Amino acid sequence: MEPILTPEQEFIETKINGLKIAGEWIPGIKIVQSTQPIQNLFICNLGLKKYGLTEKFFRHLPLHEYRKLIFNPKGSNTCLLERTNSCSSDISAKELYIRYAQHQENQEIELIIMYHFLPDSDGNTQYSFTQILPLGFQPWVIPKAKRIAKEVTFRKKNQKKFSQLTDRNKEVLTLMGRCLKAEEIGDRLFIGTNTVNSHKKRIKELLETNDTWDLIQYGFAFDLV
Repeated sequence: MEPILTPEQEFIETKINGLKIAGEWIPGIKIVQSTQPIQNLFICNLGLKKYGLTEKFFRHLPLHEYRKLIFNPKGSNTCLLERTNSCSSDISAKELYIRYAQHQENQEIELIIMYHFLPDSDGNTQYSFTQILPLGFQPWVIPKAKRIAKEVTFRKKNQKKFSQLTDRNKEVLTLMGRCLKAEEIGDRLFIGTNTVNSHKKRIKELLETNDTWDLIQYGFAFDLV
């Protein structure tokens, strides 16, 4: 005797069956998961082939392995571009990511779209649909995307330190990132050289670095330069 499915489970089963039938016409890798509890329900044949998986292995893939092998929203090379809420009763939110990825010998830029389905009475979604789309950019885009990914990683790692800076600290740091001397910074900000040096000292204390390149990285990562 087959188990009785809830309306939500029937809804998801219908979606999965639709992907199995028409999934080849939908671009990219398609993944369906339940979120309460977390469980892998479906991955298309393209995904199985790309990640070297079987359906059975995918269904039993632990979350930490899934994030390592397939997709981690908080990964170092992943950047959240947009998150929008939906008015639909079925879809509660959509998240849009861009990721620099290395698959075997190939470097790729991927657009990743996550839909969150069927919110419960507390607003927590019960299912998610992930679509991973390789983007066919010109070769020169890859190193630029890699640089952006590094900046995103640096920003995530140092956000807490940066948040301690005052607005004036940030103004001084911006000009330090442009390699201006203390006298030049003072002229730009209409403050004395000693005041500039006090800010520079405080900035280095808060950011825990005396390295000029680290300070320049802060400028790039936090859009000061």
